[in-house]
Amino acid sequence: MKASTTILFLVISCLIFPKAFSQHTHADWSKHINANEQSAFNNILFDGESFISNGYWYLAAEYEGIDLPYYTSSNALIVKSDLNGNKIWHATMVGEGYETFFDMALDSENNIVAVGWSTSNDTIRINGEVVYVPDMEWTSRGVVAKFSGIDGSLIWYKPILPYEEYYNMSITKVTIDDADNIYISGYSNTSFAIDSIEFLYNQNGWGALTFIAKLDTQGAAIWGSNFNFISTGDPGWSNPRSLISKNDDLFLVIEYSKPLIVGDSILPYQGEGFYDWIAIVKLSAESTLVSEAIAYGSSMNQNLTRLRMDNDGNLVAVGFFESESDFNIHGNQPMSYGTEDAYAAKFTDNLELIWLRSMGSDFASRAFNLNIDADNRIFIGGGFDSYTPFYFEGHKVIEAESPNSLGMFQVIIDENGEFEKAFAVHGEGIESRVEYRDAVVLQNDQIFAVGASVEGVEFIEGNIFSSIHDAGFFMKWDLSKAYYKAEFEVKDIDGNPLENATITFGNNANAPNNYSFYQLEAGVYIYSVSLAGFITVQGIVEVTDQHVTVFVTMISDAVSVPGISDASVSLFPNPATSTVSLMMDSEIEEITITDLSGRIMHKQQVGAKSLQIDISEFPDGLYLVHLTTQNEITIRKMLVEK
Repeated sequence: MKASTTILFLVISCLIFPKAFSQHTHADWSKHINANEQSAFNNILFDGESFISNGYWYLAAEYEGIDLPYYTSSNALIVKSDLNGNKIWHATMVGEGYETFFDMALDSENNIVAVGWSTSNDTIRINGEVVYVPDMEWTSRGVVAKFSGIDGSLIWYKPILPYEEYYNMSITKVTIDDADNIYISGYSNTSFAIDSIEFLYNQNGWGALTFIAKLDTQGAAIWGSNFNFISTGDPGWSNPRSLISKNDDLFLVIEYSKPLIVGDSILPYQGEGFYDWIAIVKLSAESTLVSEAIAYGSSMNQNLTRLRMDNDGNLVAVGFFESESDFNIHGNQPMSYGTEDAYAAKFTDNLELIWLRSMGSDFASRAFNLNIDADNRIFIGGGFDSYTPFYFEGHKVIEAESPNSLGMFQVIIDENGEFEKAFAVHGEGIESRVEYRDAVVLQNDQIFAVGASVEGVEFIEGNIFSSIHDAGFFMKWDLSKAYYKAEFEVKDIDGNPLENATITFGNNANAPNNYSFYQLEAGVYIYSVSLAGFITVQGIVEVTDQHVTVFVTMISDAVSVPGISDASVSLFPNPATSTVSLMMDSEIEEITITDLSGRIMHKQQVGAKSLQIDISEFPDGLYLVHLTTQNEITIRKMLVEK
């Protein structure tokens, strides 16, 4: 830390100080799907050399020189790109219904396994070739397909059909283990089979059951099961939110609307079925055996959107919850800010909570995606209403933006959940929206993000991209810029910590008892510390290339400085260079020297009427000398000049 003070305080306070808190951070480059109707990118992967992004378009579209064909509903697009976003190859899945991949994963040879759904009544084509002709009308099928990572050609395509027409099923999550076995999860409102394995729908009425299945490298079913509800009450709804594999274990996240049967347990549910609870289920990759399961939620809305495992084998989850609800995890309730807030949580692999953090603005905020780097730093991406500031654990980290829009945020925290820095991309108007769906994080905080935007968004500085409907984007976001934190330690003259002080730092004021400021650029800042019953302390601190701690000593305003100033004190030389001598008529019990920030530079017991102090290590500047006698405290100013 480097802290500096100066007698020219009023002059310095007129200078332009660096900006605290992140605002709009532009992309290095961005690519966009230009379509006649909606489009988006849903997912992105990195194979060590190139990116694979998955999205969709409606009607006709164009992307990076590709003319995407006209079909009446949504069509799937997979693109492999180099590090500059240039297209290497692309693959398509088209039909006259909804043809969409919701998730994808890479095997050991960097082939792509994609999962989704298909609703077309007519022929399905992949890369222009017929792969399936439906024999059921108005029915949605689950889809699993494997593509070559080399050229995007189709390796195999596997439709999974419900038993009856006019019913629906979908596959929304996929993961691949080290042996290239494929695990898929989705939901269905009717019975179906994958090869010879049946998944029976046992509810009397319209609902949905979550299922999970293991496939071999060619897509043949190895095992499978679904998760049923208790039989009482109305039919329930459930679907998977995340699926990961590690060694011999799978971790499946399920949202559900009534008590759910998982293994030998019934997971709880609170409410009337209007909101979903969250279950994290640990099960064997060799069977459907459940080893651990936890559930959490509230009587209001919440969700878990992404689950990942860090390098130590712990689980990290992100999602959102309805503010001012009784939402909690294992009895731990996060701080809330607006109408909906985002959260991040870390668990052991046995699903025990390690920590819980929250973030949000005064309106709606949601976390959608999650990445973990080689140092276990956690990258949380999501969206927020940017009309008000964005907070992390009660600390403002992104400034408000006007006019307001639905922007995207990136929060970076360390493995212990401690804040590092935050960034945002805002829209240009009240109708603008930036939907941040997924990202890849490379070294030096280089983010490659995908999603969709609508109306005007200045992705690249000076270049506003505008679309009247959702338009898929792929962008490079350089977030390597360093930000710092300033923490204050506020004590009285006896060294006792003081609570509920109000600190103003630069142009920002924290709530009482909030002694930390985040997201600071390097530079010089003015601060002020006030507390009822104490003399306000002002000072200057310089933030260089690391976090700073500012030590503030406050003096009770019961000490009447004007009255004390009549005491006979000799302080010489003043200005001083290396030593200073002091003399009083009364015995000096204690001397304390502080700089203008309140930081104690020297403190000692005296027991004499005079003393000499070595100040050769004091930086140039103005200091306060506090002399304590039996009856009073005397304060004198001392100037050090060398």
